[in-house]
Amino acid sequence: MAFAFSSVQARPAFCGTQLAIKQRAARPAAAAVAVSARYRGEGTDLSKVPAFERHGSDSGSPEVQIARLSARVQQLTEHLATHKKDYGSRRGLLAILSQRKQLMIYLQRTDRAMYERVLKDLNIRPLKREA
Repeated sequence: MAFAFSSVQARPAFCGTQLAIKQRAARPAAAAVAVSARYRGEGTDLSKVPAFERHGSDSGSPEVQIARLSARVQQLTEHLATHKKDYGSRRGLLAILSQRKQLMIYLQRTDRAMYERVLKDLNIRPLKREA
């Protein structure tokens, strides 16, 4: 069975009819703008982050990253309290918790005093000791 491909796409027969033209005109203009479901930072309380910054534009130090991730964990926990079946957000929360744990392991290994301060200020449970 052979298929013939053409560069012209087949359009429905009713595309140019008066009904189709009216339907296109009746669509609201906002429908053309796609609304993204991606997280944009709304609702996250980042008020504790500046306390851990080493300088004005610090965003990479482990303690700042832990503070930002902790704020996101708090926001997601509140979200999941009302949306119990939001499994995508639950999966994202687990990923954030894993990332925060790895940063805390690094901070515990390199700067014990800062690790203790982060635990106390952000109210995070200490890491379990591995036997």
